[in-house]
Amino acid sequence: MTIENTIIETLKGDEQKDSLDLIAWLKENKLNLLRSSKTTWKISAKACVVCYFRFDFDAKIITIQPIISKYGCNELSDEMQDIILANKVNGRYCGERCHGSYCSYKLKTIFGKKSSDVCGQSIIFKNPNAEENECIKELVKMRKNVIQNGMLMPTLPRNFSLV
Repeated sequence: MTIENTIIETLKGDEQKDSLDLIAWLKENKLNLLRSSKTTWKISAKACVVCYFRFDFDAKIITIQPIISKYGCNELSDEMQDIILANKVNGRYCGERCHGSYCSYKLKTIFGKKSSDVCGQSIIFKNPNAEENECIKELVKMRKNVIQNGMLMPTLPRNFSLV
């Protein structure tokens, strides 16, 4: 089953259209879409993950989780930063899904704002609309650029800042 079929089975209306548009954009930008479990698709560039798509078939929800880092985020408009921050999961301890206290995605600030217990995987969009998809695209572009330019460090310092 393709990711498009999974979206069609999970969502309806504008949510379905917006998600299918995002998938088309990911493919146009030569990103790899790989099903990693029954409910999860991994989107990657050069074998490095740029985001995850997770499906909750019962609740009819797709969560899109872009991997954020400190590189290039100052290129985002204030409006996009606000949208992204509105989708930050608060109070989520980084070790919940990463590598405990040694997590390489732990962040101290996001867009210059102090933050605690936040991870590079703590931005989660649920059934994103077209405007939120534009933010996802920008985050994916930045992550892809980091990967293509060889700036992705396999183990980042534990307490780096997202500019």
